Amino acid sequence: MDIKPKKVDTHPEAAIAPGYLVNHAARLFNRGMDVALRPHGLTLALLGPLLLLSWKGAMLQRDLVRSSAVKQPAMAALLDKLDAMGLIKRTASMADRRAALVDLTDQGREAARIGGEALIEANQRGLDGFSAEDAAHLVLLLQRLVANFERE
Repeated sequence: MDIKPKKVDTHPEAAIAPGYLVNHAARLFNRGMDVALRPHGLTLALLGPLLLLSWKGAMLQRDLVRSSAVKQPAMAALLDKLDAMGLIKRTASMADRRAALVDLTDQGREAARIGGEALIEANQRGLDGFSAEDAAHLVLLLQRLVANFERE
């Protein structure tokens, strides 16, 4: 199958380079997600902590950092914004009074639900026209690609 990129200004070597294609797909995915989330006052960056909390339940801030690709200062800024939006609440940890336990509010659970649905829709849009077998094979190939990059 010969698939040509839509943009004619893409260098021919980039058009067949996995790193370029994955990066380009990620940029398009992120742009689409931000468009879908904007009417709800959300961004893809804010969605990460919301989904982690909806999946794992209340967590210490340091555990949110450990469970994500977000560094401590950026996570603190995201949590401050989510707190100001009323999507999370922080309470002192009973085990360590210096640490705050972060949990979703009812509004935060709704935001996580909306964001989760947007992610599912965006992924389905990206797989439009793929057979179930092709989609599963793509996932396996991407997992191998990620594993190869993580070895470096």
